Amino acid sequence: MPQRATDIIFILIILGLAWMISYPLNEWFSETMPRHQLMQLPAMLLLGIITGFRYSRYIKTGIPWGIAILILIMFSLIFWMLPHSIDIAVINPSFNRIMIVNMFVAGFLAITVLRQTLFEARIIFLGMVSVMVIATGITLITFDILLCSSFNIDQQKATGLRLIIAGIVFYAGTLVIFFKNIGKKKA
Repeated sequence: MPQRATDIIFILIILGLAWMISYPLNEWFSETMPRHQLMQLPAMLLLGIITGFRYSRYIKTGIPWGIAILILIMFSLIFWMLPHSIDIAVINPSFNRIMIVNMFVAGFLAITVLRQTLFEARIIFLGMVSVMVIATGITLITFDILLCSSFNIDQQKATGLRLIIAGIVFYAGTLVIFFKNIGKKKA
């Protein structure tokens, strides 16, 4: 199959999945906090990452731009984990679609930059993301008050526990990447 046809099919599949997550399945994702925070948000991030693996080789960034983009991605992730942002995204479908687009772009840019940046910056970024996810999970479990008014306390605690587990797994993956690449010599 020619490369152009493969690219068109790939883009159509990504667009179709993004449309399904954004429109027909949006209400289903917004019913519970674990679905919204642990499925919808990471699904769009993953679609961006997959697209980044395929097309990021065409985009070149220098170290200063790469670090600035990583900081922008970190702020983006923090913003969409704030209780007020979660509430507005659940209540307002248009705001939720902004989250969806933002997470897709963040995933795409993350792969683009992580492929081209310093190894140390890559490890620091991945470690910070995993610690942020763990800290968010601990916050959701620790507080006995409802942080997101769109959900109930049981959903908040379940999301918190799953975020802690996801953060630990992500941190373990970061350590594997670190120790796998630490012995490699730079050419």
